[in-house]
Amino acid sequence: MKNSDKIKTTGPKGLASQAMVNAAIEFMEEVGDSNFSLRKLASKIACDPMSLQYHFKSKKGLERAMAEELTRRITTISGSAPWDQRLQHLAYQYREIALAYPNTFKLMQQFWSTGLADYIRAEYVCQALTDAGCNDNQVTSFCLGYYACIIGLAASEAGGLLRPADETDVQDIEKLPAQGFELTKKLAPAFQAVEPGQVFAYTVDLFIAGIRKALPKNSPPGN
Repeated sequence: MKNSDKIKTTGPKGLASQAMVNAAIEFMEEVGDSNFSLRKLASKIACDPMSLQYHFKSKKGLERAMAEELTRRITTISGSAPWDQRLQHLAYQYREIALAYPNTFKLMQQFWSTGLADYIRAEYVCQALTDAGCNDNQVTSFCLGYYACIIGLAASEAGGLLRPADETDVQDIEKLPAQGFELTKKLAPAFQAVEPGQVFAYTVDLFIAGIRKALPKNSPPGN
């Protein structure tokens, strides 16, 4: 963790806000978002609910801190690496976090920014895009699109949307009329053969290829 990513960790009576955030993430993964509340978390960690209110002001404030903590756990590579490698590496870091913390990761879709660590990563993305040769308008559009794409993909995979078709899915396809669903029926075995991470990898490559195609011809090439 970078020093610039650190947050204040103590409050009245020595209570550790960082410990509360870590416990909240563990609790969210245990019970899911529908059963998560400040009262239940306080009971779980034997904490006064008012301490949570003091540190985070509200449930939304705690959730933002939880999303920020996941962002803080995402590593980056050297800024001297090719721009496309930087974006690819970061994308896979988000995927790893999503698969490790699927319930908490959903919170990342609720905030434009979660805090300092998020801005640090956003600066990293903007720098990679600038190094690629994007102009300011392209940098902002591609940056927002990159995050929407990567976070959406990672959340979808963690939630099961990008999984291979299972037997129930195949049975549903087999019941479809032959006319009008020719390709769906033909592709059923391919949907079953989708490998973990395959859709994520293809889509990340397509996104970066799209950025490369939009660049001026004299822009520095990525690897």
